[in-house]
Amino acid sequence: MNHDNLDTLQSLKVKVVHLQDATGKVQALFPFDAMLDIAAITRISKRRLSPSNTYNIESDVLLNTDKVITYIDQSLQEQVNLTIKKSENSSFHQIEAKEISKIFAGMHCQFGHFAIDRDLLNKEVEHHGNDEQSLQKALGRFQSIRLKQRLEETLELPPLPASSQRIIRLCSDENAGTDELCEVISLDPSLAAQVVSWASSPYYGAPGEIESVEDAIIRVLGFDMVMNLALGLSMGKALTIPENGPRHYESYWFQAVSFASLMEALVKNMPANKRPRLGHAYLAGLLHNFGLLAIGAVLPPHFSILSRHLEVNAHLPTNLVEMFLLKLSREQIGAWLLRHWALPDGICNGIRYSKNLAYEGEHAIIAKLLSVCHNLFNNEEVTPATQAIIGLDQEQLDAIYQELKKNSDNIKLMASLINNGN
Repeated sequence: MNHDNLDTLQSLKVKVVHLQDATGKVQALFPFDAMLDIAAITRISKRRLSPSNTYNIESDVLLNTDKVITYIDQSLQEQVNLTIKKSENSSFHQIEAKEISKIFAGMHCQFGHFAIDRDLLNKEVEHHGNDEQSLQKALGRFQSIRLKQRLEETLELPPLPASSQRIIRLCSDENAGTDELCEVISLDPSLAAQVVSWASSPYYGAPGEIESVEDAIIRVLGFDMVMNLALGLSMGKALTIPENGPRHYESYWFQAVSFASLMEALVKNMPANKRPRLGHAYLAGLLHNFGLLAIGAVLPPHFSILSRHLEVNAHLPTNLVEMFLLKLSREQIGAWLLRHWALPDGICNGIRYSKNLAYEGEHAIIAKLLSVCHNLFNNEEVTPATQAIIGLDQEQLDAIYQELKKNSDNIKLMASLINNGN
């Protein structure tokens, strides 16, 4: 895990972002605990700027302010102690008043208000019971959306695939067993092939050949895992992956499978008395970003703008950026959609509250595990309170994550099975 040096803790951390247009490159400096508003910097610069092709998700390097046009957020003007990235090979470096004055006096420097403190950014409504009204209100702001009486009509999304509908009905049947699940999956040959290929992956290391869905259930994955995996795979056909997404994101399905695999590993390593249902945790990981697909489908003209903001603000939780631009988050719309399609509450609540550490309601454990996944993938510490709730300490969490990274080739292979099947 990365830790800033103790001597920089009293210093204000600054993010540098390189932006460009046809005229050339500029840089913007603003507090790390703030969001860069591209529209505001466009007004100040009178240029249509976007993140450079080589942007760094943590921070770009500070360029010479005598040579490069530099926009500095007004909030930095009176600071006497800053921490900034000065070279590609260094971490953040502390600078004091004299050096700050020299940097800020560069012949191409210009001050302005273009960053918003994260404490001033809105979050989603507190309870998911208010999401439908909140989403309708948010969507009503966009001229491309025609509001209908019911949210599902406003969204104009395609119906859930028939295979997904059949599996969801099976989920609610307490008497369903392996035979019924095999029958449902076999009705969709491509889905059956994906499940068998998945169970045959080197990631699971099953001895011998997996020749059928029944083999996958009995010998490798188990009933609960196969049911939830099949549901996730079939739902992957409901929405297409939008183009022009954030460039620092891994491919959608690689990220989804990575989260699902990490959720699986975390649950298996948790104390037995703290574990949620494994299949639900796995499916929550697989679908944790489903709302981003929904945003791309519902608001295609705005998806590119959102993606550019997510790129320059990759240091912030995505829901803060999405709420600022769209007044809705991927967790909100994704969880609402999954709930509308009658997925289990554990999965819906887990996804909806995964960015809300204060949530302690029903199925909070899956939300906590998803937040842990975000922490580990972003190289962040997990809070001691969350460690206590899931029964795993930081050393154990790091070890589980490192083991997952060793399997990245197998995870890519599994993700390719979804892409090829859809």
